[in-house]
Amino acid sequence: MPSRTEELDRLLEKIINSPHGTEASKTLEEIENNQSYILDVQLKKLLRLQDDSFKNKCVSPVNDMLEKYTPYLGRTEALQEEAELVDRDLRIIEMTYQLIKKNRNSE
Repeated sequence: MPSRTEELDRLLEKIINSPHGTEASKTLEEIENNQSYILDVQLKKLLRLQDDSFKNKCVSPVNDMLEKYTPYLGRTEALQEEAELVDRDLRIIEMTYQLIKKNRNSE
């Protein structure tokens, strides 16, 4: 003898799959159609909006910075060389100053 749960499941299945258009079968069909619309149309639209938003907030600003500062990339080597020359000159001046100071003290 089937349990009440099994009997209810069988009755529900009979109502849903009835060849006659019952309210339950119409509602189930509407839910399935809505689910298809959500997955096929709305979800794709939402993903496209999300991708556009991410692109506008993250990717585009980084690309803009890259375009803005790319011309300066070649200059970094020259800048490094200039900094080394300035450092060398400062060391020479410092050593010269120390030698002058030492000669004054020895007189």
